[in-house]
Formats: sequence, structure tokens, C-alpha cells
Amino acid sequence: MAAVPDEYLAIRQLCERYVDAVNRRDEAAWLATWAPDGVWLYGGDDPPRGREALGRFWKEAMRDISAIVMVVHSGVVERVDGDAAAARWYHSEHVQVGERGGMAGVTLYEDELTRVDGDWRFARRSHRLLYSGPDLSGVFHPDAARDAD
Repeated sequence: MAAVPDEYLAIRQLCERYVDAVNRRDEAAWLATWAPDGVWLYGGDDPPRGREALGRFWKEAMRDISAIVMVVHSGVVERVDGDAAAARWYHSEHVQVGERGGMAGVTLYEDELTRVDGDWRFARRSHRLLYSGPDLSGVFHPDAARDAD
């Protein structure tokens, strides 16, 4: 079933709360966007699962980041079935890592969502880097998983 406007807005607001928490470097607000057993597929063999592991991931990921600006762009809520939903969102991210310089990226987030106490939360979130570099002279990363379909 396609998302009705109120569901789309509620799910979009979850995504915007996530971005706001990252930009403000607010770990508690970021963790609040996740379901209690949420999993973050960010690469690697052992993705963080559950808020405790997600909190450890946050601390490690943010440790060397001196500044970050993330913006959510377009997105689609693919389906809403009761208390479960699926969506995808495109983000731009500008990150300053210590004194080493900055990086710009365009990412695709693919989400499985669940309703917890009446509010949408991320049950499973994956991150796919589509572009990285200081400007448009950087590298575009083909969406290999989709190309294989």
C-alpha cells in the first residue's frame, strides 16, 4: 500500500530528526530515531544492533569529526503496512575530519521502519555512498546492487 500523506510526513519527519541530531551532534536525539533493536548497515561485517551498540558506533564515528552538515533531499515512502514501512532518502553530507580536510558526499539511505509507541523509528537503515569528493571533481560510485538486478 502506498503511503498516505500523513504517514509520509511522519516518516519524513523521522528522517529530518535524524539529520537534525547529526548536525547538532546530539547523540540522545539520534538514538531516539532508532527502534530499540534497530540495526545500522553502514558497511563492515558486524553492524551495530540495538541502542547500546548504536551509541558505541555514534561515539566512534563522531570522535574525529570536527564539523558536519547533513541535508536530506528527496525521498519516497515505498510502502506502509500497519506498523511497518519502507522508504529511501537522498542526503548530502559535508564533513570536516579533524585537521585532515573535508569531504562531500551524496548518499542513499534505505530504511525499514517500525512504529514504536505510535511513532516511526528506524528498524533497519542502510547507507550507500553515491558520490564522494571535495567538489564535482570527486568520484561517483555506481549503484552496483541495483545494476545487478
